[in-house]
Amino acid sequence: MDGFFLIDKPCGPSSFDIIRMLRRPLSERSLGHAGTLDPMATGLLIVAAGRATRLLPFLPVDPKRYEFGVRFGAETDTLDSAGKVMQDNGRIPSAEELSAILPDFIGEQMQAPPRFSSLKVKGDRAYKLARENREFTLWPRSVTIRSLRLDGHDAAAGEARLTVACSTGTYVRSLARDIAHKLGTLGYASFVRRLSIGPFTVDAAVSPDLMDIRSRMITIRDAFAAFPSVVLSAQQIRAMTNGHDVPIQADGDASLPVFAYDAASELIAVCARSAGGIHPRRVFGRAEKAASPESTKV
Repeated sequence: MDGFFLIDKPCGPSSFDIIRMLRRPLSERSLGHAGTLDPMATGLLIVAAGRATRLLPFLPVDPKRYEFGVRFGAETDTLDSAGKVMQDNGRIPSAEELSAILPDFIGEQMQAPPRFSSLKVKGDRAYKLARENREFTLWPRSVTIRSLRLDGHDAAAGEARLTVACSTGTYVRSLARDIAHKLGTLGYASFVRRLSIGPFTVDAAVSPDLMDIRSRMITIRDAFAAFPSVVLSAQQIRAMTNGHDVPIQADGDASLPVFAYDAASELIAVCARSAGGIHPRRVFGRAEKAASPESTKV
């Protein structure tokens, strides 16, 4: 099983719980995922199986889109609805006030991560230290908000619903807190749902307990269809799997790595462009699997 699965994660299990759930139906122990979702969060989780786990660093994951709620008037220790209320009696802002400050969040900014997060502090997960009431510091990190839209406002419930497109590393829970603080009040994320990761959308995702989930695998070639690619001959595969440059030109975006396949569409290597053609950065195939007599641009 070398490929990717788009999973619609339910509320409750962690991202790693989803990995454990999929090992038996996929008959695959080598599984990984792109972008952790909090247990409370739902939505798109990309799971890689087999050799595709080695391709996660190349997967296009920006921007990420989320829809989320902000419950005004209180703040929890986890910055979501699963946490303990630490402060309350904050005021409920109007829809007009909220709309007026949203443009202030667009662009690059420094964001303080939640104390209950999977970030590591001297080898320990932050959420573990937070549960033990230990003192530690998570320094603000640079994130980019591409767009932020108000989709609904319920004054009686004290809640707003928004959609954000943001860079990898952005914490939606922190954004909910910061929006409330900008308005001079308190708030936390009442729900978070990931809608997309790069070109992959939750509309194409399936439940992790789908009976025929193996049939929903996205092949490596399909997942990276937008990347420059070449098909190698048997001789070129032998050269590449031995670490040599191959004198072949690849069309397409020069800023992206080149995916080299054999005639059967099996991935041989992920390559960088070089003066002599392409150079293998990460090799997957073996020379004896080569079948194509000539190289072909695709």
